[in-house]
Amino acid sequence: MKVKLLLTFFLLTSIAFGQNLDQIGKTPLVKVNGGISANTIYYNGSANRDPFTYFVNGNLNFNISGIYNIPLSFSYTNQDFSYNTPFKINRLSIHPSYKWVATHIGDVAMTFSPYTVNGHQFTGFGTDLTPNGPWKLSAFYGRLLRATEYNAEVPEAIPAYRRMGYGLKAGYEFNQWNLGLTVFKAKDEINSLNNPIPSEINIDPKENLVVSLESSVNVFKNLTFNLEVARSAVTENIEDEREAQDAVFGLLIDEKASTDYYTAMNANFTYTYGRGSVGVGYERIDPEYRTFGAYFFNNDLENITVNAAQELFNGRVNLAINAGLQRDDLRDEKESQSTRIVSAANATIKASDRLNIAASYSNFQSYTNIRTAFDVINQVDPLENLDTLDFRQVSQNASLNLGYLLSQSKTKQQNIGFNLTYQTTKDEQGTAEATNNTTNFYNTAANYALTFPERSLSLNAAVNAAFNKVEENDALTYGPTVGVNKQFFDKKLRTGISASYNESLVNGTSQGNVMNFRASSGYIYKEKHNFNLNALALFRNSTTTKANDFTLTFGYTYSFDVKKPDLRFLKRRTDENDEIGQANAPKDSLQKLEIELGKTKQNYYRFRYRGTVYEGNTSLVINQIEAQSYDDYLKNKEAFGQQRLEEQLATLKTKAAQDDDFRNEAIDYLDAVYARKDFVRVYKESLTSTLQKLRQELQGKEQQMKEKYALAKADKESHPLHKLSVEERKNADEQQQFDYMKLTTIEKVDAERLESYLFTRFEIEKIFAGNGLTDRLKNLEQFTDQYQELAFDRYQKDKNLEKINIYLEEQIISYYDNLYKETID
Repeated sequence: MKVKLLLTFFLLTSIAFGQNLDQIGKTPLVKVNGGISANTIYYNGSANRDPFTYFVNGNLNFNISGIYNIPLSFSYTNQDFSYNTPFKINRLSIHPSYKWVATHIGDVAMTFSPYTVNGHQFTGFGTDLTPNGPWKLSAFYGRLLRATEYNAEVPEAIPAYRRMGYGLKAGYEFNQWNLGLTVFKAKDEINSLNNPIPSEINIDPKENLVVSLESSVNVFKNLTFNLEVARSAVTENIEDEREAQDAVFGLLIDEKASTDYYTAMNANFTYTYGRGSVGVGYERIDPEYRTFGAYFFNNDLENITVNAAQELFNGRVNLAINAGLQRDDLRDEKESQSTRIVSAANATIKASDRLNIAASYSNFQSYTNIRTAFDVINQVDPLENLDTLDFRQVSQNASLNLGYLLSQSKTKQQNIGFNLTYQTTKDEQGTAEATNNTTNFYNTAANYALTFPERSLSLNAAVNAAFNKVEENDALTYGPTVGVNKQFFDKKLRTGISASYNESLVNGTSQGNVMNFRASSGYIYKEKHNFNLNALALFRNSTTTKANDFTLTFGYTYSFDVKKPDLRFLKRRTDENDEIGQANAPKDSLQKLEIELGKTKQNYYRFRYRGTVYEGNTSLVINQIEAQSYDDYLKNKEAFGQQRLEEQLATLKTKAAQDDDFRNEAIDYLDAVYARKDFVRVYKESLTSTLQKLRQELQGKEQQMKEKYALAKADKESHPLHKLSVEERKNADEQQQFDYMKLTTIEKVDAERLESYLFTRFEIEKIFAGNGLTDRLKNLEQFTDQYQELAFDRYQKDKNLEKINIYLEEQIISYYDNLYKETID
């Protein structure tokens, strides 16, 4: 309780004494922006799933007087729980912030380091303090697990004590080195349950304390050394007798007979030179090391790794190599010990302006497994097939990708692609009997795309084949796919149709075929309303059964920006030092004479803007403005907002004959043109830095996402109904069916999040392939077309680059999430 009060006091005082009160009254009192999305899915078919589901998500941001930002996010689905569990699906959180003070309230998650607090959700509050100085501080307090009572009638509902925890991470930056300290503590509350838990279930109240030291040292200009050492104390039963063990930790944790201590460390050197780098790393994690601040943790391992990267031929060739030695059984307690060499190599080659080549090889373990194109083509539910993510442990993986641009012009673009993937895998399915069957997997695809940019029309065709050989058996699946995409009404309406056919053979004998038809559409209304409608009809024919499935998905997204009416009067321009002011001020006798004559001339104007003089009657000035703005901006490929500028120019022409304030209207139009021209550079820099930051964040979350899904999948597979057939489940106890359905829902939600994350990360990695940021990447161009004008509007309001970066990051994540959904619908 004292810790909670201390953190609350610290948070409130940080905000109260840091606010800039002179902003009050200068900006609208309250501004609200954000969005709400709702999706519904109708299904009719043979799969065991609900005929109707819906999802609601939203995010809001309240800005008060230009000082406080209070973000709020929420999500809800009809796949809800009816009994208590330690975890939650439906969540609500807000994230108020002010300058360098950010807070998190509600159902949120924070990450301090891999060995302490690593993405575990809690219900409470946290803060990140990042002032312009050497100190950085993060802290949180909240409930990690909620109490779940034991229910003899529902034995699958695992009981749990309420677990409260807090964490503190402090960092200090010196000139050449940084130092960080993390303390995390979590403890179960014995009195949080009304009913005792039977001893045979073997669930006791526990306590955990983790202390971690981090340091980063710049040994000299290009050599960096990083080190983290963490020590974790875990008490398996806090009701045991007291027992003193550690003189230092004994001051922070109530040591018991069941208290054990574990250590983890990670050290690495990185040396950069020219366009390359080399690094050496060492990691050691004690057997049974764990932290209550993470859902899942690998332990009992020792890794020694070496990595190198080099850019050659002015960025046309990029090479990266990773190699290492890994072993387990650090205490020599297992019956067998495994030691293996792990390695990975990647190469990207820009052979010419038309040809790009990418190749890779690895034998790292992974929970994921490359899904064939048919997994996507044939699935009815976006969430099905996802349990293949950790079905196999990949021992070797090699891939080759070729892309060639056949032709490119303003009216037509053509490109072809080819990819080949080879894997050697071991079957290690979660609840299946252990097998050592070796599987050789080959996947190949060839595709062709034809695009007509001016018509907003694209056609594509592909042929896919997957060959799988297990021991003496082999399986082959092959088939074509064709699709057409068209945009209407200035790209506000997006439509697409596609058809696929594939046939499967086992040992040369046909096992059946699958045919599907897909249709999708999306419409943007007044930039705030986004409607999406997708339909799928799928027909499966096998040697024994026939099945038809129909899925209809409807989605709606509303983005809004509401603020209190701004009643402040605009000040007249009085600064004679700006360009317009200087243009207004008479500079010589001739100009004074022209000004005086102009007063007697009807519709005659003369003014200077950015070094260009515009002079004549309204028609002549409009022609001059139109020609100059075209030469300076509109003719460029980077130009954006052309439709709005055309509308503004049309308005200027309409008002020219009767508007006495034509000069100011003309200057307003020029302001709009050149503000966009200036923003092009700002947008590029912000987009580049945002993508780089997001790329790093995604790389750091991969293991966390996989572990969370692996935990959900393990819970589902441990349920007694999982081993039964669909018909057998229907005859089981209703409560058991309900419990199994809930575990299935958790797995599906986590699987969708993981798959969306992997898709987003893959797409962003493609952006950085080759020599830096690839501006010509199709998806990046589509994103820019959709959001650059919106980012410009936000920038015009407050000129805050940090807010633009935050906005772009949010929209990038949302964009790729929607793109992922389009690929699977």
